[in-house]
Amino acid sequence: MFEAVIPGSAQRAFDEFVDLKVARLWLPGLRRARVVRSDENGRPLEVFYEFGESLSYALVYAYDDAAKKVRWVPSSGVRDAVSGMASFEDTPSGCRFTYALESLKRDEGHEREVAAAFVAWMNQAR
Repeated sequence: MFEAVIPGSAQRAFDEFVDLKVARLWLPGLRRARVVRSDENGRPLEVFYEFGESLSYALVYAYDDAAKKVRWVPSSGVRDAVSGMASFEDTPSGCRFTYALESLKRDEGHEREVAAAFVAWMNQAR
């Protein structure tokens, strides 16, 4: 599990994390993300990802708006994807960001690399 405090509100961080339009700007190695299904709010429910030249998989997402939490699991029949979650909690100094992968099928640094990339994205002055 990775935890960090990032600037801004939990709602802003949650919105940025689930916005696929900006994912290529911060998600390491992401070449393409295609939304397969969306919910009534336009958020992705199933996404097909392509990383580098040889890695592709689909993830299915579930959102808990009240808790500002998102969970994902591999789509049916997918072998190379990972299950995980991200949560965002307001604190006096910003937002506590928690990121965890439940089934790590990548090298051990993958969880930290992805989470640190999101923290760096949120820390950028925009």
